[in-house]
Amino acid sequence: METSDLKKQLYAYIDMIEDETKLEMLCEAAEAYAKKQPDILDLLTPEQLERLKESIQQADEGKTIPHEEVMKMAKEWINKAAK
Repeated sequence: METSDLKKQLYAYIDMIEDETKLEMLCEAAEAYAKKQPDILDLLTPEQLERLKESIQQADEGKTIPHEEVMKMAKEWINKAAK
């Protein structure tokens, strides 16, 4: 596929995206790529990559704690430590 065809295909994909957050993420990735900034994943150690994969798997399986609950737990820990 020629460069011009690839660009047209990318433009078409971008036009299909309506979610602003996803567009912002795509824009950030494109900017980092254009500026040849290292991908954050390339900066992680093998151990960090493994822990990240495990975390993603847990999230995919719904094994997460809602933000509100984490905030409640944090307040309890802070109050306990302050005593």
